[in-house]
Amino acid sequence: TATAPAIAASGGGDGEEDGPAAGALNPMDVDENDSDDEDLLPSTFGQRVMQNAAQRRKEADEARLKKKEELMERQRERGSRRGESGSRPWENAKPDPKLGEFEKHTKGIGMKLLEKMGYKKGMGLGRDGKGMAAPMETQMRPKNMGMGFKGFKEAGRLNNKDGSDDDDDDDAARTGAGGDARNTNKAAEKVAAENARAKREKDAKQKEMWKRRNELKRERREYRTAEEVLAEQERADLEASGIATRDGRAAPAPAPAKMTVIDMRGSQAHVVTDLRKLRGDGGAAGGGGAAADDDEEIAFPELQHNLRLIVDLAEAEIQTVDAKIRHEKDTNVLLRREADRLRADADRAERAADSLDQILRLAEKCEVSAQSRGATLDDLATMYSDMKARHPDEYARHGVHRLAVAHAHPLIADLFREPYDPPTEPTRGTSTLKRWKELLSSSTDGNHDTNDVFGNTDDDAMFGLLDASVIQPLRRAVTTRWDAKSPEPLLRWFDAWHPAVLSDSAIEELQVKCVLPKLQRAVEAWNPLKDPVPIHAWLHPWLPSLGASMASLWAPIRHKLTNALAAWHPSDRSALGLLAPWRTVFDVRDWDALLVRSILPKLQYALSEVKIDGVDRASQVLEPLGWVLAWEACVPAGRMTQLLESGFFPKFHAALHAYLAAPGLDLEEVTRWYLEWKGAFSEDLLAHERVRRQLNAALDAMNAATTGDGTHVRGPSPVSERAREGGDAAAKGAANGAGGGAKGSRRGGDANSKGAGV
Repeated sequence: TATAPAIAASGGGDGEEDGPAAGALNPMDVDENDSDDEDLLPSTFGQRVMQNAAQRRKEADEARLKKKEELMERQRERGSRRGESGSRPWENAKPDPKLGEFEKHTKGIGMKLLEKMGYKKGMGLGRDGKGMAAPMETQMRPKNMGMGFKGFKEAGRLNNKDGSDDDDDDDAARTGAGGDARNTNKAAEKVAAENARAKREKDAKQKEMWKRRNELKRERREYRTAEEVLAEQERADLEASGIATRDGRAAPAPAPAKMTVIDMRGSQAHVVTDLRKLRGDGGAAGGGGAAADDDEEIAFPELQHNLRLIVDLAEAEIQTVDAKIRHEKDTNVLLRREADRLRADADRAERAADSLDQILRLAEKCEVSAQSRGATLDDLATMYSDMKARHPDEYARHGVHRLAVAHAHPLIADLFREPYDPPTEPTRGTSTLKRWKELLSSSTDGNHDTNDVFGNTDDDAMFGLLDASVIQPLRRAVTTRWDAKSPEPLLRWFDAWHPAVLSDSAIEELQVKCVLPKLQRAVEAWNPLKDPVPIHAWLHPWLPSLGASMASLWAPIRHKLTNALAAWHPSDRSALGLLAPWRTVFDVRDWDALLVRSILPKLQYALSEVKIDGVDRASQVLEPLGWVLAWEACVPAGRMTQLLESGFFPKFHAALHAYLAAPGLDLEEVTRWYLEWKGAFSEDLLAHERVRRQLNAALDAMNAATTGDGTHVRGPSPVSERAREGGDAAAKGAANGAGGGAKGSRRGGDANSKGAGV
């Protein structure tokens, strides 16, 4: 129940009460049921059963009376011991007036807590009052005394209520044989007290773990045996019947406890409301319920036990048979599925065998045609195409294309017999070999890079078929007869054979191993000063196919160009035609390094020769500026504006200042002169911020002259005459290599040369 603890009385006593069954009748009810029993069991067997039941009830009553006497004896012994010991230790104790004096300086919480737990001033601690009655006493160790000197102890002494402490026990242990018994008793009591104290501390710690324990009390369910419940009830009955307590006074009758007893000794649990129903030693008593009456009327328990065993065995056998049936059904399903799978595999194997037999017959037919030389390459291609179309899986699985290579090889050799020059006959046999590329592919999805069961790729098959007839003649032609400066014939051959016949990997291998070494030897032999054909004319056509493989050629080319430009003069425009195609080929840093080393110093020198005069225009020297501006497409915008700022715009601003300061100034003429100079620059240069700033400075100077304030604005970066002279000298030193040879080239050279020489 929710308001009282539930006690479950379970069977299994201590072995003393083995007689009466759970359904035995109460001795008080025997007389009432005798007539009924005689009517139910009139035979001799029935009377024997009744006698046995009466005998079991008698033995149970005797055992119960014996147990009650033992209980009364234990009660008397306990009372006599209490009488000898007298009153409890704290009943006549006198409180120590000095106990707790220090609490007058505090709120006295310690004494309040002890009093709430039943403590009285002067009594010892613990349930029996034999614990400490006074606080622990400590001794101050004298100064400069070592620890443990002459047995001195600083630790506190336990002031027990009975006057014993640790030191007394030690002294008593040394008094001799006369005090052995007393010392043994004291030691035992000390051990018992320590165990009790440890148990109490443990219980206290466990209780402290629960917060608000007094407000939220947890209900506990206790499990006891039937014997324990009956013994407790008998003790309560004895005390209620007038058994004297230890002081000779009769104890008041205890109030019946509100409890729920669950009898779990039978086949089912029953709630017992009357403890007298638990007097039996067997099944459950249900407070006069129908279940108890049924158990009391059970006859032939052995027969019922045997029937129960038969039922259990039959049930187990039925379950075993059912499990076997289910297992057989599952096995049948699995076997049926396996049979279906095996039938499908057999069908596939049969179809594969039929297809393989057909392929074998077709292959024999191709073999006969190939050996008799009665079929051409186109005829064999038709036969193998039909075979691949009918049986594509078997064609790829069994590597039939390898057989096709063997049959086609003699015919390929006849097709490309000598004399065969690949560069001069680039399209020979390509139309016939296009069909064979598909036939020699072992894949069915158009992928030409798959492997067959022998580990060979499709490219290997085609390459092996053409190796002796086509590839080797091509290698010999490239190595011995082909001129690297005439790339068109060989390029036409590669265009005709790729990708129609040869794959990407095959073409790349040929170009890297045959063409690239020939190009490297040609670059080593190239002389930019004497070779009439520009190097980019026969190297750049290979860039789309060779690509990054040609990177090893760029460093020697840059080195040769640098050496050739050492004697170059800016007036010779052949260098521009030679270098311009390499701007997109060379790396940005390499191209910039080539310009800084060989081109920009010469252009700086050319700007130093520019002479600008707005008043006397006949004396102007403007051709070097045209030479510099011609390199605008090759020189980065930053480098070009830097050249103009340092070599052209200082002279331009100086000429504009002199023009504005000349007498008889015509502003319209100055404006036309300014617009002519502005038109000399391209749109890209005019859009650059630094060039636009220089031109704006010239406009500011012209506006200042128009207002007539007498102040003429110079350029944003005015250069003194000494700085200009120093810059011109440096430019002349950088271009010192030009010398007289460059001047002669300037006089006799062709300004419209198309890269014929530097």
